[in-house]
Amino acid sequence: MVANGGPIHSSLEDDPSHAEAIEAFVVALAERIDALQDNEVSGDWPRLIANLGELSRGAGQCGYPDLVQCAEEAARAARDRNRELAYKALVVLTELAQRVRRAHRGSL
Repeated sequence: MVANGGPIHSSLEDDPSHAEAIEAFVVALAERIDALQDNEVSGDWPRLIANLGELSRGAGQCGYPDLVQCAEEAARAARDRNRELAYKALVVLTELAQRVRRAHRGSL
């Protein structure tokens, strides 16, 4: 993952054919993270796993490999019903999402 705390840009941001998909993904990111946090707090493991899978696929399609990696780590923890690891991965995922949003001018 990106070591510093700076903004995270899409690896596809210079490709105009991905601009709309990236825009939609980043604009919806905060709401998706909120839903993941709600899933974790309520212990809704199946929904958490499904939502993490959707986030991972979207992040991959939009050029955010750090989000993909972190979402997959959180999903593994959720499949194992490891509340502590799932929580920690969601904290990191939340921070990464904030950095993605900071890098994207249209999402704030």
